[in-house]
Formats: sequence, structure tokens, C-alpha cells
Amino acid sequence: MRIEVLWEQLIDKGLEHLILHQGVQIEAQGLVVGILQDVAYRIQYQIVCDAKWNTQRVNTKDLLNGKEFTLTRSGDEWLDEQDQVIESLRNCTDVDIRVTPFTNTLPIRRLNLERGESKEIAVVYVNAPGLSLSKFEQRYTCLSKDKDGGVYQYESLNSGFTSELKVDADSLFSS
Repeated sequence: MRIEVLWEQLIDKGLEHLILHQGVQIEAQGLVVGILQDVAYRIQYQIVCDAKWNTQRVNTKDLLNGKEFTLTRSGDEWLDEQDQVIESLRNCTDVDIRVTPFTNTLPIRRLNLERGESKEIAVVYVNAPGLSLSKFEQRYTCLSKDKDGGVYQYESLNSGFTSELKVDADSLFSS
């Protein structure tokens, strides 16, 4: 199954085009362009997950400054391009790229929370522009869920930021 989505950035200005392929594995390809705090960015990413939405690999490119990285997940570890373990990202289950709402879909689908259920996770946080990596603690709580989608409470345990995320039947952000 192939899904294409066009999202408008909610903060400052920007757009994203996402192509999502779901089959034996899940592959998301996104191109996000915009401005954040007066800094232009053009980020391209590819995320590959297994059929249960466990992130296996992420490739991210900053097309304006040429910075690029690929991370591969092996158990509870993330490996760089030279297959070296990145200790600071140990036990991260998902990836969260700052400029795309798609990465919220990863834990929502993987965790498959029931109404009222919540779960704390650690993610590889990709700040953009700049593509710096860090470990972030997050909590997702299912507020409502039906065949047409649901509403989830997102909480950054690092910063205290919270937001309600409304998603469609494919668990993709819908404003």
C-alpha cells in the first residue's frame, strides 16, 4: 500500500511531502522544506521499519549544507555508518525528526496503545536544521481511538512540552 501526504508546517513556514510504503516492511520517504527561527532548511529522510513498526534504519540529509547520516538499529543499540555503537543513544526505540509530524506515527503504531493507556519511551531526537542527535524521553497517552483514527497526548519529558495529536485511520497526523 502506498500513501502520499502533504503537510503544512504549524510553526513559522514550511511544507512536507511524505510517501509511505507499507508491506513486508514499512518505508517512509519525506522531503521537508521551510524556515524555523529565520533559518531555512531542506531536509530529506528515509525511515525503514519492520512490519511491526520497529525502526530499523534512518537516513537523513540536510540538502542545504550537505550534512548526512545513516543510523541502523541493532537490538537496543544504534550504529553509525561504520557500524560503531553510539552509546548516547542506547535503549532508544524510535526516531523523532523535529521538522516532521510523521515520526509521531512510529511510536503510535508500534505501541498500539488502548484508550487511557500511556507509555514512556526514549527516542533518537534529530534536531533540524543542523541534524544534531540526542536522546529524548517521551510519553504517549491514548486519549481516544476508533476505526477513523484517534487522539494522543504527546509529552516531552526533557522539556515539559505537551501536545494533543489528532491522527487519521493510518495514524498519520491530521490537523
